Amino acid sequence: MYESKDAYFFNEDHVAFRDSVRRFVQKEVTPKADEWEDRGCYDKMIFKRMGDLGLLGIKYPIEYCGQGADTRMNLVWMEEMCRCKALGFVMSLFVHTDMASPALNNVGTPEQKNKYLRGVCTGEKLMAVAMTEPNHGSDVAAIETRAVLEGDHYRVNGAKTFITNGTQADFINVVVRTGAPGVKGVSLLLVDTDSPGFSVSKKFNKTGLLSSDTTELVFEDVMVPKENLLGKENQGFYALMTGLESERLSLAVLAYMGAAMALDESIKYAKERIQFDRPIGNFQAIAHQLADMATDLEASKRLVYHAALLYDKGIKCASEVSMAKVFAAEAACRVVANAVQIHGGYGYIREYLVDRLYRDVRLFNIGGGTREIMRDIIAKEMGFRSR
Repeated sequence: MYESKDAYFFNEDHVAFRDSVRRFVQKEVTPKADEWEDRGCYDKMIFKRMGDLGLLGIKYPIEYCGQGADTRMNLVWMEEMCRCKALGFVMSLFVHTDMASPALNNVGTPEQKNKYLRGVCTGEKLMAVAMTEPNHGSDVAAIETRAVLEGDHYRVNGAKTFITNGTQADFINVVVRTGAPGVKGVSLLLVDTDSPGFSVSKKFNKTGLLSSDTTELVFEDVMVPKENLLGKENQGFYALMTGLESERLSLAVLAYMGAAMALDESIKYAKERIQFDRPIGNFQAIAHQLADMATDLEASKRLVYHAALLYDKGIKCASEVSMAKVFAAEAACRVVANAVQIHGGYGYIREYLVDRLYRDVRLFNIGGGTREIMRDIIAKEMGFRSR
């Protein structure tokens, strides 16, 4: 196994927590990884188990059953969860904890947090976020799903697509249009999935991340109580933005942990595989590939750690988070491609982890903001408008 020199970044509490999470993952999650991959979804009860152990809501307030910990503790948790070898499940997990729920924590009312955020932290309520539509992805300002206020309820009509946790979620943070075109007409609604008119119209058959569900959702005259408006009406875009840094950091962690596992598998294979009377790792061509893979991994982690510290201190870091995500995602693709090459024919066989990782990491250049959008954000922070 390749070991990064991270002692300077984490304290004793972080190290002790890492050990406990690693034991949990090895005992209760990793043994189920292959089953979940074959089934096309995880076992929902794992969320309740994690909630009981205090492994959800790491960074959320104690008053809502969270742990009130710092971002570094959350990084430890994310890194160790990735080691379960089912990155699809981990994607679903991070959607619940770091992508769908930040806006709820940031702008939700005490009543909403008691009803919903508490359940997020205990694992009793599984959450999703619905932003992308069949005709709109990165352009959130153009979404068409409409919510019309009628008395004490909003009537919601529209469709959302590529929604992680769509078949499993108990409630969804849905991006809707409540006003005029553009970002100033966007709102967020918390929609319970047992509401009449809500349905899952399709479950996608994906290339990778097979242990999570990805779906298309339909809203047909779904009546949502007015008190489920998250934040202020027509200001949902800005509320949603408060959670994007958390979302992109978590995706960057998924990316570099995919690279880390691929590197570990490659080092092991390069030491065991004998060709021409010696381990293939002793050939310069292979050794240099491994060196490049380790370099990509280290650079990815340092970018993420730097951005995480800025985020933890409340320092504006849209550019740094975008740099971390785009670099880690592209580096993961390079690392895993090299891992497949090092494994030769075995790298193309499903029973080898590097094959799964090869299919999994490609998504991180697309989901949670494409690599093109990340570069747009970085350029904008430099004073350029590339669109």
